[in-house]
Formats: sequence, C-alpha cells, structure tokens
Amino acid sequence: MPKAIIFDIGGVLRFYDNHTLNNWLKDTFNLDKDAEDIYEIWRTWNNLRNIDAIDEHEFYEKILNELKININDLSEKDFYQKVASVVTENNQMWEFLKNNLYGKFKLYIFSNFSKRDIKDFQEATDFEKYFDKCIYSCEIKVRKPDLNFFQKGLELIGEKAEDCIFIDDKLKNTEASTKFGIKSILYTNFENFQEEITSYLEKSVLIK
Repeated sequence: MPKAIIFDIGGVLRFYDNHTLNNWLKDTFNLDKDAEDIYEIWRTWNNLRNIDAIDEHEFYEKILNELKININDLSEKDFYQKVASVVTENNQMWEFLKNNLYGKFKLYIFSNFSKRDIKDFQEATDFEKYFDKCIYSCEIKVRKPDLNFFQKGLELIGEKAEDCIFIDDKLKNTEASTKFGIKSILYTNFENFQEEITSYLEKSVLIK
C-alpha cells in the first residue's frame, strides 16, 4: 500500500490557460508572432524564473522585451493581473483530495513553481495546509524532469520511491519519476485520474 501521494500543481491542481493569454498578447499588441512562438518565449524565461535564476520583475521585462511591447503600454501590475485572470482551480481534484486522500495518506507537492506562483496559489486556496511538505523548483534550484529534482525531493520529504505515487500532467515528468522508481500517473482529465488511482489503490490493498 502506498504511503505517500505527490501532486504537481500546474495542470493538475490548477489550470493555466496559456492559449488565451498568448492570443490576448498577440491581438492586443498586434504582435507579428503566433501564439506558439509567444508560448516558447514565455516557457524559456519561465523555466529560469522557476529555478529562481531571474525574479518576477526580470521575467516581466524579458517577456516584454522579446515581444517588443513597450512597458508604457503594459505595466507590471497589469501584466500579472492578466496572468492571474487565466488561472482556474481544478475543483474536482480538490474535492477528491479532501474527501478521499487527506488524512489517509502523506500528501506532498513536487512542482516547477516560482516564488510568485507559490504566493498567488497560497493566497487563493490556502493549499499548503493540506500537504505534509511542498517541494518547489525555485527553492531547490532544479526543475522536473531532471532526476535530481526527484532525488532531492524524496530526500526532503523522507519517503522511499517505492512508497509513493506521483501525479503530473506532463509525460516527460512522469517518465522521469518512473525511472526513479516512483509509481506515476499521467493526468489527462479528472475521470481518467480517478479511475486509475482508485484501481491502483485497490490493487495495492489486495496485494498487501
């Protein structure tokens, strides 16, 4: 029987509508880039932000500079307010977690998250109270799917790989965690997740 369940945040506990954000940037500022190009620029600088290599102000400046948007046309405050407007919580997952997992398993977070992401999520949901420990890329200075993330993460939470289940929405991350010996579930939608984790937990009880 697994002792611990580890959650990613983005794409699992909360959703980020990057498509809407990128199209808003393109249309509002008449950019000569398509949404996919904007996303790649965003992803490149966000990866650095998520390991605390650049701060929130630098991230804002880097994005506007690469997209050739004048800072007078989009303030930092408005920039981050727009980012916040495309975020929604995965309410089905939260209800499942609270009703079926909380208090029955050790619960952890393994997330590629910036300091601002943590602050915004905590203010919106007070989520950390449901988890025994949260491991963030900005604090350990390494991102998933790097195997060092999982090594450091397991050391910090004090759990063995074989005692954990890890849920993430990116295949490269679940493939990496599986290589590390962690049972992994690729999150695609709530219904599939619920079926898969319920089946796995039931089989674990029978095997035990």
